[in-house]
Amino acid sequence: MRLPGLLGVLLAGMAVSTAQAGTLVRFRTPLGDVVVELYDTEKPLTTSNFLRYVRSGRYSDMFAHRVVPGFVIQGGGFRVAHRGTASNAVEAVAEFANVSNEFDVGPRYRNLFGTLSMAKKGASTNRLATVRETNAAVAFTRFAGLRTNAITYTNAFPDVSTYDVYTERIVATNGTGPTQVWVVVRDGVTYSGGPHSASSQWFLSFGDNSANLDEQNGGFTVFGRVVGDTNVFRRLDTFQPIRRATNVVYPAGGAFNELPLLNYFEPMSPAQLFAGLLHVEITELPAPQAPLPDPGLPGVRLGGALPLAHSVEGAPALQGPWLTLTNFSGRAGDVPVSDPGGAGPLRLYRLKVPYSLPRPE
Repeated sequence: MRLPGLLGVLLAGMAVSTAQAGTLVRFRTPLGDVVVELYDTEKPLTTSNFLRYVRSGRYSDMFAHRVVPGFVIQGGGFRVAHRGTASNAVEAVAEFANVSNEFDVGPRYRNLFGTLSMAKKGASTNRLATVRETNAAVAFTRFAGLRTNAITYTNAFPDVSTYDVYTERIVATNGTGPTQVWVVVRDGVTYSGGPHSASSQWFLSFGDNSANLDEQNGGFTVFGRVVGDTNVFRRLDTFQPIRRATNVVYPAGGAFNELPLLNYFEPMSPAQLFAGLLHVEITELPAPQAPLPDPGLPGVRLGGALPLAHSVEGAPALQGPWLTLTNFSGRAGDVPVSDPGGAGPLRLYRLKVPYSLPRPE
């Protein structure tokens, strides 16, 4: 049976049972904090990959680069180098290797409101035809000198897969759009996306996206959910296309065509754009601790900070009745909790953290 949150029980001052949910991480934004529980056990590769970025500092000075109202907020792809200085600049988050898609590994969690998923590199297209995932029949026009690593692709000769090239990685462009990196194989190309192309980018769903994200590209792996109060998370869904001066979606072009900005000016200077970015700082929270006996009073002591609503209950037996001793909206450190019935020979305590959203099974 899955517990609704975290549960710690003490029997006569001895810890006899502790059940714990997944790792907790905090998304700190200018609009408030969002706490997310990760699915360490159910989606181990995806969770480990995400925590590797968090712990390595590669998400430092990161900002959300995409907000689509009612759909998702997306980040993990870009950060501000030299933030707060005259030489600040946007740069891509340095990526680790791609992580295998775990959508169908373990529980098949749906992409619902408040779920955290990995974004993928999408399929690339030219203006003539879509380049498909596996050995597409795409011809490459010959450049002078076959050792070049820059070529142009076209579908003018669909029976020809590729000219001979002397490199495994090439930069392809149709001469009008941005360049794309392709992997060359003997009989064609594979694009940079695909079911297993997730690396650093993530998104949080603002609505029920299961009909979309569960069904395309092998499914988008859900590996966490918003827990606790969802008011701040809902606030992130208040960004709208430019019709006002705050919390706007600004069409900056390319990957930033749905860029969330805290403040909008017309015209928009580079300095104003950098100042308005929606920065997201992700930190790993310490695991909540079970209540410990407090020798100074009948009752227990809670240790450490916990930024979630929770309560402490006491009972004379495991089957209860359980009495609520105190409630917290969150706490910053150690707190004693007295128990009027705690002087008897047997007393049990538990820490309860009821999560606001169920797991999206």
